[in-house]
Amino acid sequence: MASTPMQNREQTSMIELKFLIKTESGEMLTRQQIIDRLCQYDVCMLMRNIQLEDYDWLSDIREQGFRGYKNYTDEELKEEWLESEAGWSNMMTDGEQPYDIASTKEIL
Repeated sequence: MASTPMQNREQTSMIELKFLIKTESGEMLTRQQIIDRLCQYDVCMLMRNIQLEDYDWLSDIREQGFRGYKNYTDEELKEEWLESEAGWSNMMTDGEQPYDIASTKEIL
């Protein structure tokens, strides 16, 4: 028996969010929010490096590969975020984000 749209909404509203980290600004981030922000920052850095004709990072990724943030453990994600948080915040402050990230609240 297929579920009704109402049942789907009820199931979606029962999803419990697990927060992995509290940012310096006090935001609580889920695993997916961290991944989204890291990807956004990576794209910004790639674009910035290309403008500077610095292709080392892009070349390294193409040569050695990248396993993807979704395959990181929670601890690895936390570490990566701690290394990137200041850069991500500066990117946002300077209005350099290459694209907007959909709010988790909008998705749920």
